Amino acid sequence: MNLHSTLLLAYFAAIVLLIATPGPVVMLVVGTAARRGVSQGVLTAAGANAASLLLISLATLMVFGVVLVSERLLAWLQLLGCVFVSVLAIRTLHGEWRAGGASGSAQAHAGTSASPRLPAVFQGFFVGIANPKDILFFVAFFPQFIGITSDSRASLAILAALWIVVDFSILSAYILASRHPVIHRQQRWIAVLSAGFLLALAMAGFAAALRGSLS
Repeated sequence: MNLHSTLLLAYFAAIVLLIATPGPVVMLVVGTAARRGVSQGVLTAAGANAASLLLISLATLMVFGVVLVSERLLAWLQLLGCVFVSVLAIRTLHGEWRAGGASGSAQAHAGTSASPRLPAVFQGFFVGIANPKDILFFVAFFPQFIGITSDSRASLAILAALWIVVDFSILSAYILASRHPVIHRQQRWIAVLSAGFLLALAMAGFAAALRGSLS
């Protein structure tokens, strides 16, 4: 079984650039690690990894012609994902506002921390599964790299494993960076900026998905 090293290198470069570029998943992971610690950031990254595996599975089924995914269906899925991301961002912003508002007392912050929230791994999964960058990559570009070997199944296994390793490594680097003492002292502002960026991305994605679902 020959390995097409040039194509594999192109895939590696593509996913490094895709994952490292700040987007919904990176902002969620950084914000979670800043607010709730490394362990919760890692769980969020694990949830995003699981979403990537599901998208890879969908791309695999498309490669083998098992399923066909319409653009309208993808637009509706993106629409639902944007709604979820918006709610998540608004809740984060509201929690940080309560924690720092009025008296800024520890009681207010404790009350916010104690409020029910979706587990980090599920937050990562739902944001990952609705990430427009990943959806576009796996549906439109991922199948183009199947030719790294003559065996499609072996190619898919290599591509999936490489994605998971690179994805988790880059997200882990973001988590560690967010816990640096200098940055950690600004954790509230990091959480606010991350949530604000998530909300902006969700609004932009919502508008694009709405146009796609109605077209």
